[in-house]
Amino acid sequence: MAVAPAHEATMATDDTQSIAELYALLSTCFQTPDRALVEAARTGTLYEQLVARTGSLGFRPERPPTDGFEGVPDLHEAYLRSFEGFEGAYAPPAESAYEQWWDGRDGGLLSGPAAVDMRRRFDAVEVDIPDRYPADHIALLLEYGGLLLEAAEIDAYVSFHEEHFDWIPDFHERVEETCEDPFYVWTVQVLSGTIEAVETQLLRTDQPDEHDG
Repeated sequence: MAVAPAHEATMATDDTQSIAELYALLSTCFQTPDRALVEAARTGTLYEQLVARTGSLGFRPERPPTDGFEGVPDLHEAYLRSFEGFEGAYAPPAESAYEQWWDGRDGGLLSGPAAVDMRRRFDAVEVDIPDRYPADHIALLLEYGGLLLEAAEIDAYVSFHEEHFDWIPDFHERVEETCEDPFYVWTVQVLSGTIEAVETQLLRTDQPDEHDG
């Protein structure tokens, strides 16, 4: 799913703003759940806000399933089971677990090269990283990508996307294998669909025609 080297990456201003807002919404879904997230999911507000921002990407997410959790404690337990190994197998929501390390070893551990790079990036823009998340946690990657888009730093965003979102298919597969909580299966499906749509619709490359000169 990696983006091809771009001859010319273009994004309309309205598109970049919508995607930045979409990333912010998805980021909240991957943070430790709170009452606002529970209410947004149960009342349909989360779905409405997502749909309002996915139009330019050409896909429409399904409604989030809300069966199985009545409040914050229920969804918090689901979050722990899904992403922090509270019970059995889980899917770490951090890039280092899926990428090679400096010595060429496969991923599986946290705080690898991706986390080091993200700490450097956040330090450069003087943004503090919450202690409860590794620097390459998907919630933080989405927030950083949104910052680049809001600033219309398109070339920087394309480079960041190529470097830090290529692990999402592996994360999605791990969730499908280990997660039994419908809300977080849905969340990762929406994430995966979003990243794929960004690549397909907005990071298109202007390839030279093979018959040209």
